Amino acid sequence: MSITKTFRSDLMLQEEDIKQGFWVQDDVHLSHALTPLFASFMVPAVTEGTKAAFENLKMPLSQFRYKLADGRIYQYTVPYPGDPQKRLEEHKKTMVSLLPMLSQHLKNYVDQEFLPFYRSLGEDSKLALTVGEAKEKLLGLFDFYRRAWQLHFEIILPRTAFMALEQMYGQLTGSADTVVVYDMLAGVMNKSLETDRELWKLADWVKQSPVLVAAFAEEATEVGYNVRIEQTEEGLTLLKRLQDVLEIYGQRSTNSHEFNDETWAENPEYALRIIARYIKKDYDFDREFAETVRQREAKAEEVIAGLPEVELKQTFVMMYQWALDSWGLDEDHHFYIDAMLPAKSRPFLLNVGRLLVDQGVLEDKADVFFLYLDELLAMLSDPTPLHAQIGQRKAEFEVNKQKQPAPFYGTPPEVPMDPALERIFGGKPPEIQEQEQTFTGYAASQGTYTGTVKVVRNPEDFSKVQQGDVLVCKTTTPPWTVLFSIVGAIVTDAGGILSHAGTVAREYKLPAVVGSKVATSLLKDGDIVKVDGTKGVVHFGQQS
Repeated sequence: MSITKTFRSDLMLQEEDIKQGFWVQDDVHLSHALTPLFASFMVPAVTEGTKAAFENLKMPLSQFRYKLADGRIYQYTVPYPGDPQKRLEEHKKTMVSLLPMLSQHLKNYVDQEFLPFYRSLGEDSKLALTVGEAKEKLLGLFDFYRRAWQLHFEIILPRTAFMALEQMYGQLTGSADTVVVYDMLAGVMNKSLETDRELWKLADWVKQSPVLVAAFAEEATEVGYNVRIEQTEEGLTLLKRLQDVLEIYGQRSTNSHEFNDETWAENPEYALRIIARYIKKDYDFDREFAETVRQREAKAEEVIAGLPEVELKQTFVMMYQWALDSWGLDEDHHFYIDAMLPAKSRPFLLNVGRLLVDQGVLEDKADVFFLYLDELLAMLSDPTPLHAQIGQRKAEFEVNKQKQPAPFYGTPPEVPMDPALERIFGGKPPEIQEQEQTFTGYAASQGTYTGTVKVVRNPEDFSKVQQGDVLVCKTTTPPWTVLFSIVGAIVTDAGGILSHAGTVAREYKLPAVVGSKVATSLLKDGDIVKVDGTKGVVHFGQQS
């Protein structure tokens, strides 16, 4: 891939684009405003990466095209231009060969491509770069981003084939409640759950020290817990143990998909504030997870034993085992690609920013994130200060963060959304019953729960969530998983039952209604709601 003269305008959603397709704001994965530099990498990476991945997978789609509007990502799902039915048959044949090996494919790519590249980035972040080296390595990172997102989709998209379990279950049992098959996939360890477990273990260790319990007893001030606990020997030991954990699990940040956000590995305060919440709850992660596994195994045994002895049952059992073996991919691919790639890129890009500070063209190394890639490369060739323009970009970024983005641009297609995409992204229109004081979404995780609403718009709001609250948010990503063992239920605006929120809610046995479209605008902190995760209904006129 190359940087063309039209690079920047090609990133932007234009009127001609809107005439050609239906562009939906990706509020499931990229609901936040992006900095110019991150958009410069992400937009081409997904657009070109999906084109290659979809061809390799023989997908009945051409690609996802990404464009930027008001600082946010909009996605157009480009139809396949040929015979869709013929292509679908090719896709099914391709999937059969991939499904038994999905986890192994991820491991191979991580060992052979991702980790070696991350090690190289780590070395580049410490070098005193020349201008020529900086340009060469920036272009290398740009090319790797496209490769990474090609592999991202080649790794994760085959997992959608396991939706066939629903259809087979319905055929074998005659039941319309086919989503029960996803309860048979709970209790699969993954990188997000591993992270939670390590933080719970640290919280349990803290509980053994009256000094540390006292240090965490008060809410964190602007200074934070870090300064408070480093005053004691026990606190220094905790920070050392935490740093060991963050060396492995700390490559995550506020939004995951961004260069501008500080990572947990850089600043342990993020993890300390979570530990402070965990100290207040009597919870045994290993015991609870073992119980989830036990319930899953019992449910699977019951379901499989009750199926009629026909050939389809053998196919169901085989595919179920493949799904069980690879169900952790949803969180694991995010760990190694979505989160780790920008986290590992960030120090290198700051090093490039440091070079430009030394040349007198940037005031701060982090200003590099507010340049588009073509501008950055041009600045390296011709060091011209852009202080005023960067100041304006920062101001625009803050405005974009507060904007309520348009949900879509263009004319919605008449054909219904692909069922696999709807399971992930959601998409059905909001349904509010004012008289009954209810609204609906997708029934993502069974059970009912009544509790107090906390509307969380970003991780800076995590600290206001108390034990047993109902988490109401636009969407969740793996950094949000740390709240799931604290709250009593989850309601989201975006996503389907296979979105991150739905999948992890089932792991924690939390009632969840996702994809409501209206939760964060209709509800406010302190409201009492009843969340019916079995029917996909939220009752918002409850009394405390």
